[in-house]
Amino acid sequence: MSIYQSLHSAFLFAASQRRAAELEGRDKEQRLWIQVNTYRDFIMATGQVYLFEDYLKGVSPTPRSQASTALGARQAMNSQGVMALLLKAFDETPAPEQKQSVSLLINQVNFIADTGQLEACEDYINNRLGHAPIAIAHFTTHDEAEAWLKGLAEPPSPALILIGDEYHQMWYDRGDNTRGMYREYMIEPYVEGVVAEGIPPNPPSFETRADAEAWLENHPAAPFEFVSIGGAHYLAVHHQRLKRYTLHHVASTLTQWEERKRTVEREEARNAAADADGEG
Repeated sequence: MSIYQSLHSAFLFAASQRRAAELEGRDKEQRLWIQVNTYRDFIMATGQVYLFEDYLKGVSPTPRSQASTALGARQAMNSQGVMALLLKAFDETPAPEQKQSVSLLINQVNFIADTGQLEACEDYINNRLGHAPIAIAHFTTHDEAEAWLKGLAEPPSPALILIGDEYHQMWYDRGDNTRGMYREYMIEPYVEGVVAEGIPPNPPSFETRADAEAWLENHPAAPFEFVSIGGAHYLAVHHQRLKRYTLHHVASTLTQWEERKRTVEREEARNAAADADGEG
């Protein structure tokens, strides 16, 4: 079973436990099971799937999974609560296949603790719905990004990167050493949502992008901030991990997003028609 299949099986197990807790009215447990899968999300969002696979190879098999000592040494309330839930689930789960899934879920938390990422992961858990999607690197041009991707022996995967102000999805397959990237429409829904809430009547105004960027350095967006550049509205997005901002022209971003949604709708309609013809 590949690491992706193992992660998916563990994800499904956690999802089934969440549903059971919800049906039985165990609200606190339900919230913890929701958090369980955010560790997988963090590992994938930061391009660490293969690093996690390597970590698992170094874990000594034991009759009962254990919490990392690094977890107890830090004040990480989310992670400690999740770990207590998972250790209890391991003891109460009889099926070997399900125990394997629980063990993997435990090791997701241990991996993050042992690699010194608890603080970053806790921040991700607390703010992931309100912050922009994580990008792990920024490049000025597509050529720079391609050169970086080709030059790495083992690129982070899967992961989002920024080329200029645009998100791109990067991927790498350890099995056959293939790799690539494609444009991903990640920030456009955020722009749509923030604009729907209303653009402030008098946002900070600048003549040039450089002026806006200099101002943002001393007035950090948290995580979004409307500014006006040359009379046009832009949404500034703070990428905390990269210590930089992207600036998104509101009107053109919304236009591109509408065009993208129409393209997806047409593709889905064609696929549905093809499936119907195949069944006929």
